[in-house]
Amino acid sequence: SNINQIAVVLKDNAYGHGLVPIAKMAKEFGITRAVVRSTQEAEEIKELFSYILILAPKEIIQQPNFFYTINSIEDIYKYPKTVNLELKVDTGMHRLGISPMELYFAINLIKSKGLKLRGFFTHFREADELSSTLFTQRELFNILKETIIESCFHNLNIHSNNSAGLFRSTTKIEREMVRVGIASYGYLSKNPVLKFPKLKPVLSLWGEKIGELKYHQSHFRIGYGGISEVKNNKEIGVYDIGYSDGFRRLSDTIIQNRKFLTPNGYYPLGRVSMDSLVLNTTNQEVEIFNSVSQLAELLGTIEYELLVGLSKEIKRVIV
Repeated sequence: SNINQIAVVLKDNAYGHGLVPIAKMAKEFGITRAVVRSTQEAEEIKELFSYILILAPKEIIQQPNFFYTINSIEDIYKYPKTVNLELKVDTGMHRLGISPMELYFAINLIKSKGLKLRGFFTHFREADELSSTLFTQRELFNILKETIIESCFHNLNIHSNNSAGLFRSTTKIEREMVRVGIASYGYLSKNPVLKFPKLKPVLSLWGEKIGELKYHQSHFRIGYGGISEVKNNKEIGVYDIGYSDGFRRLSDTIIQNRKFLTPNGYYPLGRVSMDSLVLNTTNQEVEIFNSVSQLAELLGTIEYELLVGLSKEIKRVIV
């Protein structure tokens, strides 16, 4: 597909990876389009892309490369004639977007207000799960798309596929943009039935040593609640990553059974504190994870939640 069809999704600090560094890399790869959550995010990267779609704007800034989402009929009343707009339609996600039943009303309202409609899109509910919903949503979107085009809106930016939708397309996607989110960062559903390619996560979290436990009693307990007993202290280091940085507080069972291991096989001792983590090593720097898949499984959540939870304060370094 044409590289101009690809829009990199950079919302929520580029899924926790760092908005500006990822935006700059995407530009180096020739990507000209981006998708963000807020006008503030768009402002930070406005020099890097010719097209920036803002999904949930709270403020409107006049900028030729900003495209604002209409998420409801009410939104149509608040936008001025001067900004680029894209209409989101709810084809089954049932979250944001106008109802298909409201489409004619929306079209007429946009026309009567003389607004600049530049795009039309939807979002898939279950593209990363084995379900027929993807196909019914696609079918409905194609019908609604024809309605929009027949209403004399031309040269629209049409898009529906997210990462999973893109990899589940059985035909070549033509004349549509694709929004590549989680796949840009190296994650896709692992459901074997979907036959998605195995991607390599791009982010590693590193901790730096801020102290060591050097007293050598034969038995002592570490951290809040003293849940980890150390019988013969060899090498124990304290690192500058805690739950305030977005590294989640693991359950006592996970820690006591050493279910979470770093890529080098180190494990946490004692509960994760707000600002620190104790590990059975004294290396100056430790890679805490290079993929959040194992952690997500242990914590009963999804990779997205752990990634976007990483504090903006953590320095992002491209290596």
